[in-house]
Amino acid sequence: MQMDIAMQLVEKMRVEDPVRFNKLVNEGMAIELGIISPADKKAKSAEKLKEEFFPNDAEYRKVAQGVLDGKRAVVVPAVTALVESGKDPVDVVTNALMPGITVQCEMYDLGLSFVPEILMSNDAMQAGIKICQDKIGQVPSKGVIASFVAQGDLHDIGKNICAAILRANGYTVIDIGRDVPKEKVLEIVKENNVKLVCGSTLMSTTKPGLVDTSLLLELEKTGVSVACGGAAVSKAFVDTFRNSLYTKSPLETVHTAAKIMEGQTWEQIRS
Repeated sequence: MQMDIAMQLVEKMRVEDPVRFNKLVNEGMAIELGIISPADKKAKSAEKLKEEFFPNDAEYRKVAQGVLDGKRAVVVPAVTALVESGKDPVDVVTNALMPGITVQCEMYDLGLSFVPEILMSNDAMQAGIKICQDKIGQVPSKGVIASFVAQGDLHDIGKNICAAILRANGYTVIDIGRDVPKEKVLEIVKENNVKLVCGSTLMSTTKPGLVDTSLLLELEKTGVSVACGGAAVSKAFVDTFRNSLYTKSPLETVHTAAKIMEGQTWEQIRS
């Protein structure tokens, strides 16, 4: 069954994203022939992403690298030194700790890092955030997001990964669970100041749960949209119903959440 799912995902990528598909095929052939190694590819990608996201300041960069490496032993004394030297704790969180997790998430989206590495990076980052919290009080959340798996579907690995990455990027995530009816999602949204709902499903037969949830939230005038993902979900499908957004990866969900928190509507983001 797992092989069938994997083949479906491969075929889905070939049809919907042929450029990335061909790139991965060519890289795979190069690795098989010994022209490049997976380690070479990971190192080059990491360096490129660090150039894009890492701070220029050497002390901040040390913190970001410690987060990327998942090393609390590096992050804790480095953040402590920055805070004790008078650096703004919020600035340390934003421009020293967050860049490290950002690069790790980008690496995950490229298939060059995995869930254990994200969890280690998140652990190192949270240790640094705690030091900053102790200095100034609670670091504010970027917003509240609810996460669920559509009714009838018990597969929640994708939901759990997405929730972990959202939390690592500063969001409060309410995990509603799996096999969740639309009425339960509505209840959570109304009671917790939720700004975005993330819904997923691995099964074609349970896709209507995403449709029903999106439309119910709109009908009840919550102002909350549903970011839809999962192996059974495509952009073409999500575009057939209102109050919904397609996110093909956890990192794209993070980017979508940022737009929602800025005040953009699902129509604006779709367009």
